[in-house]
Amino acid sequence: MTLSRWTDNSGSSMEEILENMLNYESWLTPEVDPLTDDYLRYRVSKLFEENQMITLNNQEFSYNYIEYEYERVRPGEETNEMRSSRIYSISGYIIIYTDGINTQCITDRSGGDYTKTILRKLNNYSKRLELTPNPFTISEDMFIWMIYRVLNYGEISLDEDAHLLLQKIIGFKGSTNDRLAEVKGTGNKIMNLLSTLAFLFENEQVSFIKPRIEYEKETVEISLDLNGTIDIDFETYIGNHIMSQDYEKKSIVSLITFLEIIPKILTSYHNDKEKEDAPWSIDEKVRFFTSIGESIQEKIIEKIKLASSEAV
Repeated sequence: MTLSRWTDNSGSSMEEILENMLNYESWLTPEVDPLTDDYLRYRVSKLFEENQMITLNNQEFSYNYIEYEYERVRPGEETNEMRSSRIYSISGYIIIYTDGINTQCITDRSGGDYTKTILRKLNNYSKRLELTPNPFTISEDMFIWMIYRVLNYGEISLDEDAHLLLQKIIGFKGSTNDRLAEVKGTGNKIMNLLSTLAFLFENEQVSFIKPRIEYEKETVEISLDLNGTIDIDFETYIGNHIMSQDYEKKSIVSLITFLEIIPKILTSYHNDKEKEDAPWSIDEKVRFFTSIGESIQEKIIEKIKLASSEAV
């Protein structure tokens, strides 16, 4: 499920933001069905009666889970007598949270202009910068480092103060710089193929990666791309909250992922680049690529010998 992170710059507290969203009848101008003159549906509700509390990275956060659904008239179909063609529905959820100073939200859509339009409508915002996307800064080099870590240090925690393992890479996508071709791979045993295929061609670029992460007592599969978009596979999640209600699980797992897991991975990556012994340097990357080439060559020689013995 694609998720994006947004920052609320309105200056309102989380309580004020929630109150404004839920009291939409005081400011909403209902849209009308052009054929029946009926009001189109608009619904916003919070699933936790009281805001919940969670402590992450030694910081206490207050959060809640918002569901929304509203109808729109489909452009060009205003006179279509079939309602399902004339009217369409937009729905989703928002996890809103605050550290007491800043308020952010995670929503189940990518971080583009369409999502911003939805969030502005739900908040009744009209100013340009009241809501701004807040994606993670992710580079292709970090993807390569993650593959390197899994291959060479898979059993060593990325964090000195917590149990954080990149268990394996179970999916990836690479595309050439000119975007003319793509290479895809999935499957739990793809690691060796990934390390080979992702760098087989000189112009190949890793643009998306899906690691399975073990963090303390939680195991979660997440996807990251170069745009900073995050996906969390809630269906494969294993951990303390597996038996919780769907909205409870999504809230907690999303907050743990966004506020602890990904920041810790980013910190580990930058630490590996900046340490004196530089565990991840240009020289080490060259050695990594060289080892991949040697592994490929060994496999080719192996296959040639096998084919030659069969031909005799």
